[in-house]
Amino acid sequence: MRMTPDDFFEIFVKGNYEDYQLNVGCIRQAFNAAVSASHLADQYFWYYKKYDQAKVKPFEKLIDFRKYLSENTNDCFRDIWSISNAYKHLYVSDLVSTITSPGAIESISFLDKKSEIKKIQEDWTVASNSSKVVFTRKNGQQSDFLPTLETVIKFWEELLYKGDPQK
Repeated sequence: MRMTPDDFFEIFVKGNYEDYQLNVGCIRQAFNAAVSASHLADQYFWYYKKYDQAKVKPFEKLIDFRKYLSENTNDCFRDIWSISNAYKHLYVSDLVSTITSPGAIESISFLDKKSEIKKIQEDWTVASNSSKVVFTRKNGQQSDFLPTLETVIKFWEELLYKGDPQK
């Protein structure tokens, strides 16, 4: 039995998203949600290249599909993709990390030229005594992770279950 993009979404993307919603201050769960949400682009593109080429015909390469996803999510997909790639580039020479151990992450900065994200961190809100994950883009703009992820999840749901929302 092969795993379809719908299966990948239900098992990994939705599962990690739901786990993160239960603990929106957890940078580990945010990262896991970002990885699965961004990797669905690869799964979707290559699956349909093999089994239903019409669904990905407008896209010659995977990078073209990623650009389409970014354009149609107000660059939220680009942010999620950048975050999902951060930790695999943790010890690259042109990367600056503010952490001593990936197991105890409170904040990480990365200057990878391919990433649009400069920093991802846990942010405590004193009034509600709770935390959330925020990230800072290279241009200095700071954003909350959850609404960015939600935009990407919503787009995936529309693409997978309602067809291309741009048609």
